[in-house]
Amino acid sequence: MEIHKPRPIHSWRELATEVAVIVVGIIIALTGEQLLQTLEWHEKVSRAEEQIRVEMADDDGPQIFQRLALGDCISNGLDQIRASIDRGDGRSAVIAAIANVDIPRHTYESFAYSAAAASGVLARLSPERLNLWNYLYAPMPALDRIAEKEYFDAAALHALRNSGGPLGEAEQLRVLEGVENLERDNRDIVSRAALAKEGLRMMEVRLQKIRVKQMLDELATRPGASACADKFRTMSGYVP
Repeated sequence: MEIHKPRPIHSWRELATEVAVIVVGIIIALTGEQLLQTLEWHEKVSRAEEQIRVEMADDDGPQIFQRLALGDCISNGLDQIRASIDRGDGRSAVIAAIANVDIPRHTYESFAYSAAAASGVLARLSPERLNLWNYLYAPMPALDRIAEKEYFDAAALHALRNSGGPLGEAEQLRVLEGVENLERDNRDIVSRAALAKEGLRMMEVRLQKIRVKQMLDELATRPGASACADKFRTMSGYVP
């Protein structure tokens, strides 16, 4: 086997040339590796942002718009229950008023956003874009917590015996307490949903049309909510 021995270096100029060739080779290799990593991160960021948009467009976003649209209907329904108690209406009238407050069970997830944060993808975004996504997702934990509380507060309000005479004082107070809890829930969730709606606007998230149609159909059949269907349709920009 023939072995090529290193060529002897006879001057400082030749040494500098050899060193320069080695340095340039290293720089090219490092630059290529860095470029490859940049392209890989760009792909990861694009994929993560697409997943975040899908999470908002298909799930959280339509729920945010629907819950905002329902705010007035729920408030009006609670006012009717309170007025029925104040008038001393019979049990059946109070139960009928309560039946018109039927709150949907919503959950507000942040799975795609949390996964992007855990993988380090969010840190690769520009500060401005990261702030926008953070603004949109900031209300989600509170929305999810309040929505769960609201759902169980509504269940407690509906837990009234159908049979019997007029409501006793203890039952009236329990109904009024339930109304007060739901009024606070409604104010809290509407205020946070309004912030999330602004975040959706800033990130130009377009709601998934099929999901919006499903939720419109749901409002049309839900007691006390049909009056708010048009508001939801307008807010969501739904066109058949």
